[in-house]
Amino acid sequence: GLRPDAWSNLLDVADEETQATLIFMMALQDISTGNSKFTEEEIDEIDLEAPDLIPGCVMTILHQFRPELAGQAPANLPGQPFQAGPRPGRNDPCTCRSGRKYKQCCGRN
Repeated sequence: GLRPDAWSNLLDVADEETQATLIFMMALQDISTGNSKFTEEEIDEIDLEAPDLIPGCVMTILHQFRPELAGQAPANLPGQPFQAGPRPGRNDPCTCRSGRKYKQCCGRN
């Protein structure tokens, strides 16, 4: 419901997968506002599936229109060991940009 003209413009230029995703998200908005043409049974089914589908929808839209924000797939997927990024050395400048060495700032704890 926020900035409907902008969403309509995006719908016009999107690929097929993203168009389907946008239409699904708009249908969820219609359900939320009570403007849906779905039956109550269909709405109940959509309500059950929507929480699992929404994150994928958001990523599809993000990949289409803001690929620089989408980035790589996360390294810590479920069932995978967690992989932390590289840590600064003790004498490196602190990552919080305080101007102090890491060991005297955030590395202290």
